[in-house]
This record gives sequence, structure tokens and C-alpha cells, in this order.
Amino acid sequence: MKIKINRIHYPSLRNDEFIVVYKETVAICEAHNVSSLRVEKSYGELLSFRSEVESLSVQLRSSALVAQMNFIDHERDLLINGITRAVKALEYLDFPEITPHVDVLLPLLDKHDTRTIAAAARTVETERLEKFEKEINADAAFQNAFAGLNLSSAIQRLFELNREYKQLFRLRISESGAEPEVNVAELRRNSSKALTQFFDAVQYGSYLYDDLNYAPFVAEITQLHQYYNRQIKARDTRRKNGAKVSEEPAIPPMNRE
Repeated sequence: MKIKINRIHYPSLRNDEFIVVYKETVAICEAHNVSSLRVEKSYGELLSFRSEVESLSVQLRSSALVAQMNFIDHERDLLINGITRAVKALEYLDFPEITPHVDVLLPLLDKHDTRTIAAAARTVETERLEKFEKEINADAAFQNAFAGLNLSSAIQRLFELNREYKQLFRLRISESGAEPEVNVAELRRNSSKALTQFFDAVQYGSYLYDDLNYAPFVAEITQLHQYYNRQIKARDTRRKNGAKVSEEPAIPPMNRE
């Protein structure tokens, strides 16, 4: 009995979505032992892209890390510059409840030259902010002064972002060079072709070999394809209605349980 497999329009998938579809396809193949369905050659060609797809996963994670680091760096720049300007501006106000706090903080800001921190190299900025935080944490007078100027939340958030940036930087260093760079366009083109040829082979095998049962495997693949096709169609509809779909999260993986 010949079986027809509905396909996914692979170009409509984002890179991270394509990776999931490829991996899910391979997982379904392994669960159903497709090697017994006499499609060894096309399945072998499909599997030949496995390591490159894994490398692309690492590459995309790295890109996401860089984007997150850029955002955090921008936020901590805004905070250190804003805190510095706020304290400097209050220097010219003669208010008894403010002046003592300003007098405590101005020498501290000058000591760490906080006006230049945001312009420093990122690793240098991280180190300078760490030293700034260490000195503030060691002296309650500084903490009270920031609190007196209603800047405690801003200074705490600055140091939280700095610690987060440092953690991401370490993760980025540990992952950099772990996998080779992948030519994404070429990988997408070749692996999509391998997927198409594999499903062609399955369809042809279902017509050619009456003694083999392709139905369970095809049923699960069809479920996967229908899920993504519905999600792609819904996204296209949102795009046509003016939604900024490029800013939306990726299609979540299908729950196969």
C-alpha cells in the first residue's frame, strides 16, 4: 500500500526550529528502527549531517549568548553612567538631607573614575565594577549614602548585571572553539535535501514492499509534520496581519508523549 507523507516547507523554519525538526525526525526513526524498512541508503545520508547539526546547535547557543551579553553590557553602561550623573548633579543642591550622602559618595566615584567605566573594554569594565562593588560592600557608610539618595536599587541592579555578564562570559569562553563553525545555508540546503530524499524513499518503499509495515513510522512522522505546518501557517497569518513575528519566540517542540 503506497503511503504519502505530508512535508514541512523547511525554508519556513528558523535555524533553531530546523535543528529540532531534524533531531525529532532522527529520534522517530530510531524509535521505529527504520533500518528494517529497506531505506538504509537514504537514512544513512540523512544521518551524515548529524554532527553538523549538533555543531550548529552550539553555534546558535553561542550567538544567543553574545546577544544576551550585548544587552547586559548596554544595561550596566546605562546604570553606571546614570548613577554617576545623578550623584554629580546632586552636588549642586544645598539640601541638609542630601548633602551628607553626596559628600560621602563623590570621593568614591572619583576614586573609581566611574565616568569612564562604561567606555572601558568589557573585561576591564567587569573588573572595575567588581572592585567598586567590593569597596561599597565593605563600608556601611557607602551603602547608607546610596540608600539616602534612593539609589540602592540602581546600584544593586548594576552589580547583579555585572555578575551575570561575568558568568555568561565564562560560559562563552568555555564553548568557543568547542565546535567548528558551520556554513548554515549549505547545511540547511543539504540536510533538507536529505530529509526530502529520505521521505521519498519511505514512500517508494511502502509501495514496493508489501511485506513491511511502514504505517506506525509514517503516522508519527505525519503527526510531527502536521504540528509544524499548523504552527508555520499560524505564524504566516500573524505576519500578514502586521505582527512582528521575527520578535516572537521559536515554535516550541512538539510534545510527543
